[in-house]
Amino acid sequence: MHHLLSCCICQSKKDKEKKKSCTRDGENTVQSAQPENNVRQDEAAAPQERGAVAPHPRNSNARSESGVRSRHGSTKSRQGDKTPSQNTDVETGPPADYQVTRKLSINPGDAIISTTQRDFVQLGGHQGHFHIAGPGALWKQQAKDGEVEAKVLKELNESSLHAYVPDFLGTKEHDGKKWIGMEDVMCHFTDGCGMDIKMGTRTFKEFEVRNQKLREDLYEKMVKLDPSEPTEQENIDKAVTKLRYMTFRERESSSQTLGFRVEAMKIWGEDTNKDFKTLKYKDQVKNALKIYFNPLSRSGVEGILRELENLSQLLEESTYFKEHEFVGTSLLFVYDRERVGVWLIDFGKTTDISDLVEGGQITHEKPWELGNYEDGYFFGLRNLLTVVKEIYDEREEDDETSQQYTTIRVN
Repeated sequence: MHHLLSCCICQSKKDKEKKKSCTRDGENTVQSAQPENNVRQDEAAAPQERGAVAPHPRNSNARSESGVRSRHGSTKSRQGDKTPSQNTDVETGPPADYQVTRKLSINPGDAIISTTQRDFVQLGGHQGHFHIAGPGALWKQQAKDGEVEAKVLKELNESSLHAYVPDFLGTKEHDGKKWIGMEDVMCHFTDGCGMDIKMGTRTFKEFEVRNQKLREDLYEKMVKLDPSEPTEQENIDKAVTKLRYMTFRERESSSQTLGFRVEAMKIWGEDTNKDFKTLKYKDQVKNALKIYFNPLSRSGVEGILRELENLSQLLEESTYFKEHEFVGTSLLFVYDRERVGVWLIDFGKTTDISDLVEGGQITHEKPWELGNYEDGYFFGLRNLLTVVKEIYDEREEDDETSQQYTTIRVN
């Protein structure tokens, strides 16, 4: 099944202006999914005591003994710092309001008793594939063709990239569907604004396009997007292969020209906007990003830049990243009125290529050819960094009245 990007923003109905902690009643225990289907309601309150699948430790510094994530903190953005990755103003411990109790409901869709009622604002993908699972947690439906995303998310939680992915909280099968329990990263923001950016020059897996069967439905989709695109022979056949259609589709967006494309964004006072997929050139994409960054002060844009530069460095050093194609993954950007954050999300198409290519690794930069598994991720990330840096440099210096932002994590 073609796995579509899915991410969502949970917004508070009752308290959108006042910053609040995700901590409930002073608890700070990270709890996880109960994988068995015959669990009782009382088991939801304390799954760790009843054999739940606990998140795996990543390293000696990743968690404190109490289960609180210590990887995140408050990184102050500073004026005039042109190299955001060279940060020294870092708090040594996690902020108090990052201590999160995560409790998963027994089943996806079960009513959650909570003092805060929240709505989904889904940026992309199939509706209904997410359910709020409880404080600080989400259920996400897995693709029908396997358990790839749960496996990859769990492995990333144990890798050097763990700070940039949602916590893996376990898996569950319910009503014939498989679900992943994961951290609700929006819990750490009040009335957060989100943006989804699809990374890479290719958003389809190689096996999807190896079949050379001519398909009339894809020809019709191509003609609908651009009547002048089909060749003379394709117009005679009134059909195209999936490879032909998929490469055409990528070429119609900035995926091929820049290595990334804006999927959707949601900012204060506006509906979710998804009208970006035909933007192809740098200036067009830059203007779209300016829309998202417009509510931020220069300090906020600097925080985003700092997050991206730190992520880029981690990816360059990651063996796991080099041994996997990250097709169809996205970067989720979030900010509120105090801080900013960026996460890697959507791993349903991520593939281990260590046994598929010579040398066992890919560069994420070379042009894609069928069989080399290159995805253009680094090409896209560096172009994205360039555009965000330009937006940052064009901003006027903040004054004493400008909102000063912190980043969500210590790097």
